[in-house]
Amino acid sequence: MICLGLTLSKTDLLAPRSYCGLQHTDDYPRANNNISLDEFPWMAQLLYDEDKQVIVKCVGSLINRRYVISTVFCTVPFGDSKLTGVRLGDFNLRTDTDCLNHTRFGEECSDPVQEFSIEEVIRHPKYKKRLSSNDIALIRLSTNVDYSEYVRPICLPTSKDLDLVDGTQLALSGWGDDTKLISLDECQRLYNDSRKPVTSDHLCALEGRESFTCQGDGGGPLMLSVKNQWEQVGIVAFGKACGLDFPSVYVKITSYLDWIKENLRE
Repeated sequence: MICLGLTLSKTDLLAPRSYCGLQHTDDYPRANNNISLDEFPWMAQLLYDEDKQVIVKCVGSLINRRYVISTVFCTVPFGDSKLTGVRLGDFNLRTDTDCLNHTRFGEECSDPVQEFSIEEVIRHPKYKKRLSSNDIALIRLSTNVDYSEYVRPICLPTSKDLDLVDGTQLALSGWGDDTKLISLDECQRLYNDSRKPVTSDHLCALEGRESFTCQGDGGGPLMLSVKNQWEQVGIVAFGKACGLDFPSVYVKITSYLDWIKENLRE
């Protein structure tokens, strides 16, 4: 009998496609369009220590049991505040226990949140703050995450050749499918007076009137739904200002797939 030794590739360190990007809320109808407790369960709150108080200033996305992806900007100190931890499974910052009463099953309460200290932050070595270029970072958590209906990873694209056409419907976590991709040429024209150039390593999307990215959204996912399985195609990077009818700019995940896989470890 011949035994073949198999070596796991870096690709295998991403969350398995059989589990990532799925949310239980897609499996049943809801009484209204409000966000449910188990919607977008890969959302991660980044916790900062500011004057001995814990606050949330940015977000990220869980991509496997040990890593959250966000931007470099969100991982460097904000004045007196410093990134110290990550919280998963938290629907409402204002409550300790998150419950909703509008589901068809009556009251639904989520599991307790999971909080982690940070073992390591891996920032892209070619990041330039002034230009907001290569603004992507990986956050390695102190211990493995326990998956549940309320905490699970999002998928990343399987290929760098993912082709997104202009007008593709995308989603911002928490806002639904009211975000459309616009062409790179159009985005570059609109940002031609900006100190932060839009490049081929970016995506641009025009958001619906009720889905503006704003302070606190930095590092969050721009998502594509494929047969009810969500892939993260972008990371919130920068924009003009909150509430303007103007496209936001996102880090293009496919430009960094190799870098992401090379920097994951067990």
